[in-house]
Amino acid sequence: MDVSDVIARFRQQRVLVVGEAMLDCYYNGHAERISPEGPVPVVNASSKQRYPGGATNAAANVAALGAKVRCLSVVGDDEAGTALREELRVRGIEDDMLTDRDRSTITKLRIVADGHYVVRYDEGERQPLSPGMEQALIERLRVGFAECAAVIVADYCYGILGERVIAEIGRLKEQHNRLVLVDSKNLPLYRGMAASVITPNHLEAQRAAGWTVRDVDRISGEELEELGRHLLSAIGSTWALVTLGPKGSLLFEAGKATYRVTPRPVPNPHVSGAGDTFTSALALSLSAGAPVRTAVEIAAEAAAVVVGKPGTATVTARELLQRLALSGMMSEPGVELEATVERYRAANKRIVFTNGLFDGLTSGNIAFLRAARQLGDVLIVGVNSDRGVTEQRGYGPRVPEDERLALVAALALVDHVVTFDEATPEAIIRRIRPNVHAKGGDYRTEELPEAAAVHEVGGEVVLLPLMDERAQPHTSGKLLRR
Repeated sequence: MDVSDVIARFRQQRVLVVGEAMLDCYYNGHAERISPEGPVPVVNASSKQRYPGGATNAAANVAALGAKVRCLSVVGDDEAGTALREELRVRGIEDDMLTDRDRSTITKLRIVADGHYVVRYDEGERQPLSPGMEQALIERLRVGFAECAAVIVADYCYGILGERVIAEIGRLKEQHNRLVLVDSKNLPLYRGMAASVITPNHLEAQRAAGWTVRDVDRISGEELEELGRHLLSAIGSTWALVTLGPKGSLLFEAGKATYRVTPRPVPNPHVSGAGDTFTSALALSLSAGAPVRTAVEIAAEAAAVVVGKPGTATVTARELLQRLALSGMMSEPGVELEATVERYRAANKRIVFTNGLFDGLTSGNIAFLRAARQLGDVLIVGVNSDRGVTEQRGYGPRVPEDERLALVAALALVDHVVTFDEATPEAIIRRIRPNVHAKGGDYRTEELPEAAAVHEVGGEVVLLPLMDERAQPHTSGKLLRR
């Protein structure tokens, strides 16, 4: 399966995230001097930032990658809870959080001076839920499970996920046959649930196995293999993904060889929230139909993007596609396109095709693609290859082929991209037999050599007026018939 198709399917997924909601705050400034009151720096404030943290950071990553997400948790009736709800709202996350007047919202405040952490100050309630609040959470769980394709359990062991809630997650997983990913600081609590994936770091894995915790550099390869196999049998998951910090991670599956995910070195890494990003991208990749080894590689690339950003960051589908293009993971576009198109045709979908160089995506390009998309149910975009452009005009595009493909594929308007070497897309048109071939209104009939191919396969050519993205897109245009 082409990874660009996997990313394109993210927007069709619906995910439930359940666990501890947190508000991550960053106070940034410049350390000017040492305080006369004590041996600490005096930080002159320059900016303040707030981000969803914990389970809400996982939800923020799911939303940033284009999927629909519901976040289920419990917060206090306080300023931090209100601020966290607002952060979810602006990110388009469905807020399904309960308010408990007897709790305070978990907050993590980081003081950063000249790019370096000075101190982290944590506050918030970490006691188990009351029986009544726990029952209310279970009722929301039942609704969320029925509506979603995948569930992410983000358990920081701060009291939200008690034994009753965990047992209900296991029951609902069996009832609805859902993909469930568990990221927990205390994995033995999930023994027997038959989770789809568990994602401990090596420290959590060692604790779950009852080992004396050691640094990863002091654990041999044979011991890591033993650790992963033990987790599979003890916890009962389909897959166990053990992260090893700068050494990458290991994927374990019963009856199959261990798969090593190589590390993605990033200069000046910021690791806060990277695990949430990894789990979110993994959940979406699996629910979109990617094989598990492809899914973990996509997740590793997603985590590498956010590790390169300050704060509790997220990754967008466009950023992920650009990263995948540079990593070489994106296979040749269009390899399975004909079979895919036949499935669309069998479902009576109206197929629209257009093409272009896209040497720097503009607002006009996006407006045109939006108008083209409105002409049917599926939009396939042909992109001129570097080789083809170079052969035609003697020099290549400004933006490399992989990046141009990634940018176009990242648009929610576009269902598939395919490259072509020829001067015109006639060969692709004969392969996919679109119902509509859309072109810009600056063309005339006699300037479209591919028009004959469109008519040959029973399609129509529609000329759309050129427009700026700021203009209201519409689909009126000249219809060229045989």
